[in-house]
Amino acid sequence: MSLRFRIVAAVVLVLALGAGLGLALAGWHARQWLREELTSAEASGRLEAARELAQPFASDRADRPLAGLIADFDGNRHLQALLIGPDGRVAAASRPAPAEPPPSWFSGLLRQDVAPLRLAAAAGYVVELRPVYADDMAAVWAEFLDLALVLTIASVAGAGLVWVVVGQALAPLRAVGAVLPRIGGGDYAARAPLEGPPELVRLGRGVNEMAARLAAMRDHNRALEEQLLTLQDEERADIARDLHDEIGPHLFAANVDAAMAASLISSGRADAALEQVRRITAAIAHIQRRVRDILGRLRPTGLAELGLASAVRDLVGFWGARRPQVAFEIAIADDAGLPDEVRETLYRLAQESLSNAVRHASPRLIAVTIERDAEGATFEVVNDGAAEQRGGPGYGITGMAERVAAAGGTLEAGPTAGGGWRVAARLPLAAAQDEAA
Repeated sequence: MSLRFRIVAAVVLVLALGAGLGLALAGWHARQWLREELTSAEASGRLEAARELAQPFASDRADRPLAGLIADFDGNRHLQALLIGPDGRVAAASRPAPAEPPPSWFSGLLRQDVAPLRLAAAAGYVVELRPVYADDMAAVWAEFLDLALVLTIASVAGAGLVWVVVGQALAPLRAVGAVLPRIGGGDYAARAPLEGPPELVRLGRGVNEMAARLAAMRDHNRALEEQLLTLQDEERADIARDLHDEIGPHLFAANVDAAMAASLISSGRADAALEQVRRITAAIAHIQRRVRDILGRLRPTGLAELGLASAVRDLVGFWGARRPQVAFEIAIADDAGLPDEVRETLYRLAQESLSNAVRHASPRLIAVTIERDAEGATFEVVNDGAAEQRGGPGYGITGMAERVAAAGGTLEAGPTAGGGWRVAARLPLAAAQDEAA
């Protein structure tokens, strides 16, 4: 059932109930009016009959029979007069005004039982005045039909008007309903018309804003995908460079040393061969350290094994060995009880912030602070260098913002009052716990 039909049906129901109530009220007033009318007519007839019966032997009316009194009520719309003899039989009866009676159900609803009035006459006769309902009932029935016709015409006209008005008002809603499937199918350029009542205009504006946001999110996701691909390519290039520059030469040197050791052993120069073995051992130890560094960049194993504080200190040690001129200050709270997602995010923030600071800011001091409370964890890395900003945030800051947003937190990155650079984040525990649940 359409909304338009439901609205019109509800309006028709209200109109029908109102019409029914109006007719019932009119019927109640008609009953009261009918009783008052018959009572008044009966009182008037009593006065008239009493005057006639009070002087039955007057000189000018002595020869008039009682039947003449009854005949005076012929054509009366409200009363019928009866002359009842001493034996109880009706000796004479008046003829009321003719009237077409209404339907019996209507008469039964409005009929008021007004008791007949009896007046004693001469010689044991009785004059009885009975109320006549037919004429008044016919008048009320005619008024009832007129009222019912007016209410019916008004209800039909009102329902038709509501049907047209609601149809025109809901036309923009149908247009919005046609636009929503297109937006759901990925056509974010679809727009709802801004017309109709203010409520539907606001609805259309909201749909259009939603489509614009979805289009922006789609474009943003595409940009992030491109950034991820770029980051992956850069990471692969870094790993390839490390393998080529660090591990490759040492493997080659170990291979040369192994061949030399084999030659020395075959010639019986054991002491010289032992020196070559020591070189091979040193080369393998260096390769192991470099492989461990690469694995640490790919996956922070120390985070799971030793905890957040130790993993961050390893990062600081990694960069401290390569930038001995930079001083590091570390203040990290105990991470016991922190969800794994929060610890991973904090570690990645520290990893990216330290890398950016060392590579781009030329700092003398880098301070790393990680605090926690009952509601979440707070992260901050501040350096006193001057980071170069080239037209907006780079991949590093964008990646950190995405990580923090995925964890339900907030990120701030920007210059400090002293000319340095600050990265701060707040990660709530509730979001991580809800996601884990």
